Amino acid sequence: MAAISSLGVGSGLDLGSLVTGLIEAERVPKATRLAVKEQNLTTELSAFGLLRSSLSQFQSSLSGLQSATAFNAKNISLSNDTLFSASVENFADPGSYSVEVTALARAQSLASDAATAFSTVDDVIGEGTMTIQFGTTSTGPYSFTPDAGQSAQVIEVSAANGNNTLSGLRDYINDNDFDVQASIVNDGSGYRMVLTSERTGAQNSMEITVSGDGDGNDNDNSGLSQLAFNAAAQSSLSQTVAAQDAALSINGLDITRDSNNVTGAINGVTLDLLKADVGNIVTVDISESRAEVSASINGFVEAYNQLVENIDSLTAFNPETGAGSILIGDFTVRSISSQIRNEIFGRVSGLDGNIKSLVDIGITTNSSGTLDVDNVKLAEALENHGSEVEALFSLQGTGSDPGVRYLASTAETKTGSYAIGVTSVLTQGTLAGSGTVNDLRVRNNNDNMTLLVDGFSTGNITLTNATYASEGALAAEIESQINAAANLVANGVSVTVGYNALADRFEITSNSSGAGSSVQITAVDAQTFSRFGLDVDSGTDGTDFAGTIDGVAATVSGRTLTSQSGDSKGLSVEVVSGGAGSRGTVSLTRGIAGALDALLDGFLQADGTIASRESSINEGLDEIEDERFKLDDRIAALEARLIRQFSALDALVAQFNQTSSFLSQQLANLPKPNSTGGGNS
Repeated sequence: MAAISSLGVGSGLDLGSLVTGLIEAERVPKATRLAVKEQNLTTELSAFGLLRSSLSQFQSSLSGLQSATAFNAKNISLSNDTLFSASVENFADPGSYSVEVTALARAQSLASDAATAFSTVDDVIGEGTMTIQFGTTSTGPYSFTPDAGQSAQVIEVSAANGNNTLSGLRDYINDNDFDVQASIVNDGSGYRMVLTSERTGAQNSMEITVSGDGDGNDNDNSGLSQLAFNAAAQSSLSQTVAAQDAALSINGLDITRDSNNVTGAINGVTLDLLKADVGNIVTVDISESRAEVSASINGFVEAYNQLVENIDSLTAFNPETGAGSILIGDFTVRSISSQIRNEIFGRVSGLDGNIKSLVDIGITTNSSGTLDVDNVKLAEALENHGSEVEALFSLQGTGSDPGVRYLASTAETKTGSYAIGVTSVLTQGTLAGSGTVNDLRVRNNNDNMTLLVDGFSTGNITLTNATYASEGALAAEIESQINAAANLVANGVSVTVGYNALADRFEITSNSSGAGSSVQITAVDAQTFSRFGLDVDSGTDGTDFAGTIDGVAATVSGRTLTSQSGDSKGLSVEVVSGGAGSRGTVSLTRGIAGALDALLDGFLQADGTIASRESSINEGLDEIEDERFKLDDRIAALEARLIRQFSALDALVAQFNQTSSFLSQQLANLPKPNSTGGGNS
């Protein structure tokens, strides 16, 4: 700009302002157009951000309607809540139960002898090893039955471990995981150690033995043996609280638990026992809860109405001002709105009961395009047709064959009915004796045989020579010797041998299943066939489970079939019972919530509809930035050109001015006409 400010020095003209005006006249219209375009695109981008947020909030309202959780919620009520509290799971069975609590579960407590109470908490208690075994204790006379399922706890007591004092041992026990809580109590006679099992229940009482007591006696009431409690040490610790199971009755059936937290007694119900009160019967009522699903449905309606309001505000037209909102007439918004309305107001395919659309449960549209809920009609629908309301909203798969159970589907699975077929069932390899059993004596001429089981050889096996009491006893001997073969044991292979009384023959069955399951006899003694009916034979190999979905072979995992192609792709079913052949159909209905969720995913995903429009707008903003750079380049070039041109003009005018000044001076010096000189007359 320095060059512009110096323009006109030679000519005296304000050429700098002229150049600046010409540059601004070229730049401002284009820059203004770009700024307006940028503002419009930025506003449009913000509008799609609001639309995305609204769609996301609407999608969130669908979560409670896509699973069985809300539809299967249960209520639980107690006639008296002072004896126990209760919670209920969705899978609980509705009904009424009479509960009586006769005893609470308690943990055993043992206390050291008052006669040898400690004078301070820092008194030395002794050294040695304490071993705590958990099990069931009886007193009068004392007996203890250990629980094989619980490991013994071993505590090394010594000065080196810093736990040979009363307080040191207490802290050591509590700081480590010995399943015992230690405390010190002063009962007036002195300080006594109290050991309490951390688990309630009769099977969690303690037997404590001491070894290596410093005084040489592990069972007297001196040294570390003051903390012994077993049949040989009844003068040391004494039982102050006996371990006890919780006892209650439900509808007259007696039940015990080792904890006051009772689960499984009533399906899906947990009882937390607070107090025993014999003869006080508490009624527990479990009923269907419709409040949660009703709230979810109303939440869905509210979220949809908010979405409609937001879309209306983004696409509104004001007839008074003639101005429209930023997304008025936008094809993407119209398409999204239309697709959502079609899903909401359409009928769900595959439903053939009383509930097929939202209208059937009291949800209707009004003149503004939003939804209204008739909560009375909704309550009636939930009460009388709860499963149908569930199917209206959530994904449902049902099989016509009771032996076929729907498991899962994916977003690719289309709604409809799909034929299920079982082409082969899972079987085990079996070899049936080709002759009858005529003798139960095993001798040197019939005691050897060799088999292949699942392709692994037993090598030569020898039966124990004896006369067996029954065919079953001989079958057990054959099974035992086959399964003892080292090669089978090493490869985890085994068989079951049984006697078929109807056919009077032995049958050897591999304990594996599938195409690799097989039993084959490759060698027998001379008299084996005539006496036992067993001969060299290949048997019948096992078969794999296989089936079809919609006429196409499905992948198999156990007894689960999964479709990998076509409209049924992603559909998984389990054949829980039954044999080969046609197994009916499995029908899939996605429900309004499921269909909307999939639709909204398409709008909201990273490569979805909204993202595509946002990407397009951002590209437009990038183009504006590029145009600004180009405009700056053009203005810079124009400025340079104008400066050159006006600099030349300035120089030319300055030259003309100089010439003019010179000529003026010369003309001024010329003699004037009519002038005279020298005084002549």
